Amino acid sequence: MAFLVVKSGGVEDAGKIFTLSKDSTVVGRRSTQFEPDIDLNDEVVSRKHLEILLRDQKYMLRDLNSTNGTMLDDDRIIPGNLYLLKHNSRIGLGLEGDSARVVLVFKESETTNIIDRRKASPARPRLGWLKIDERKKEVWVDGKLQKLSRKEYDLMLFLYSNAGNICSRDEIIQAVWPESHDPAAISDATIDQLVHRLREKVEPEPARPARIISKKAFGYMLA
Repeated sequence: MAFLVVKSGGVEDAGKIFTLSKDSTVVGRRSTQFEPDIDLNDEVVSRKHLEILLRDQKYMLRDLNSTNGTMLDDDRIIPGNLYLLKHNSRIGLGLEGDSARVVLVFKESETTNIIDRRKASPARPRLGWLKIDERKKEVWVDGKLQKLSRKEYDLMLFLYSNAGNICSRDEIIQAVWPESHDPAAISDATIDQLVHRLREKVEPEPARPARIISKKAFGYMLA
């Protein structure tokens, strides 16, 4: 599973996480004529700004002749050409000199290799108790809509995107608090309190968690 984290950009977008669940994902800005797969609100983003493709089990980036350009890891890319994405690749949209106004971070699972989709099902747990509607920002647990805070939702989505894999505290900080200029300022207690609040809303028995599992000295895992 791969996804994009909005590291910086418009207030409405910063901190959002988008799962890349299709072979072709268009990133852009919604208009009356077109709705992209991933909708960003900043005016520097073109209607059809860029595309992320899954080819031969690798994720590739292509600029779709955007008005304000695209960068990959601080280098401007040529529209139409394909560029390989790697874990933690930085994608900049709306270039302003040597920097970009909107920055997305590409994330893959810890293995970084994409599992063949025909064999992927056994590797990822089927979470029949959980449904997430990313467009509506809604989380359904055991068939019931749960009201989550912004940070609770971000954590839930991040754990879901990595279901079956251990998520380290550093990864959680980067996904849930992307606005933090000093990750060290996010304490273990802050993370644990957020997990506790989320467990209260998703666990049948919060005192005996069976869905959000703690892996001592490593992090948390959604099961």
